[in-house]
Amino acid sequence: MSEDRNIDWTGWFLRGCVAIAFVYIGLDKFDETPNGEWIRIFERIGFGQWFRHATGVVEVAGGVLLVFPRTKVAGAALLGGAMFGAIIAHFTVLHDAALSVIPLALLAVVIGAAVRIPDEPLEQRRRKRTPT
Repeated sequence: MSEDRNIDWTGWFLRGCVAIAFVYIGLDKFDETPNGEWIRIFERIGFGQWFRHATGVVEVAGGVLLVFPRTKVAGAALLGGAMFGAIIAHFTVLHDAALSVIPLALLAVVIGAAVRIPDEPLEQRRRKRTPT
């Protein structure tokens, strides 16, 4: 039972939610519907549709890696790079700076989930309160 107190359930939950969002967004990039939203966006970027697929792979892989404490930094690095690239693309190529708020917010969430310091374990708090 005391081992359960040392598990960072909040961190797992936060990273899990962010991961689900990125896996969903990443998988959505593989949708081959003609004139689909992602197809049009990546056509405007100009690197070709292979770049859409590569971005989808990075987002899915980053989302999965973000879930686990030992790989969360690698996942955050992948997702952070993808979101930084999206912000740059919105400003320079797509010329819709207002929409860069979305990847900027996602970048902030990724960083927050990755660097979150877990709460101090309950046992340590109790020891601090009790005078010795």
